[in-house]
Amino acid sequence: LDSCAVATLNGNLVISYWLPGGDRSTGVSVVGVKDVDATMCTVLDELKRNGETPRLVHVPEFVVSHMSHPELFNFKSERAYDEYVLDLNRYYPIKHMKGLRRHRIRRFLSSVGDAKIVVKSIDLARQDNQRMLLGYAKTWPRRGTVNALVKHSDDAMKVSIENAEILGTENICLIIDGEIHAFLLYTQPSDRQYAIFSHVMVRYDVPYVYDYLTHAFSEWLLDRGIRYLNLDSDLGVPMLRVLKLALGPCNYFRKYTVTPV
Repeated sequence: LDSCAVATLNGNLVISYWLPGGDRSTGVSVVGVKDVDATMCTVLDELKRNGETPRLVHVPEFVVSHMSHPELFNFKSERAYDEYVLDLNRYYPIKHMKGLRRHRIRRFLSSVGDAKIVVKSIDLARQDNQRMLLGYAKTWPRRGTVNALVKHSDDAMKVSIENAEILGTENICLIIDGEIHAFLLYTQPSDRQYAIFSHVMVRYDVPYVYDYLTHAFSEWLLDRGIRYLNLDSDLGVPMLRVLKLALGPCNYFRKYTVTPV
């Protein structure tokens, strides 16, 4: 409700997730590696005293691995909230890609012919660039799996773009003959070999443009020392799960619901 719902306990973060209508993902989580068992017991006891269900949600795997007495707790996998991690070396250079993707990239390059292809970032501190990307997001056809899914996160994209400087939103654009045909939004955590995917939009005017941008954007990120791209979770949406699995994740950022035995 327009307030920050976090606290610290024993050097760990305690985060309150509240999503209207989202009972599965609403609750309290613990993130950290210090005195994990005592921290979890304290939070679970407090929830019980307040008449709430003693349950922690979205507890990351690395937190669970630092527990001294896991036998005191029950763990339930949150498959719908596990985040997909891509190794960008699978998409660049082109010889690392699967045969079908290589074939589609060749088809793309054949389609554009002598057109000038540029991959670059634009300045999102400029309002005209913000309006341009938001305009594309509204006017590009919602065909294709990627664009069809964006309608579920229109508001989040608007916030990511308009508050880019505060949120650390960065971008990559695919430009063909001076016109943007795709863009990707991402942020970077403290570990600079990772990037966290936010949104992607594709114009789809050119055949196989999605396959090419996967290759070209990977090259752009790798050149900047970024090897892994976190694609976020699929939230249990079948079409989104198929799309992310098709990219061939190398690992997952797994999460668990934790309750006392």
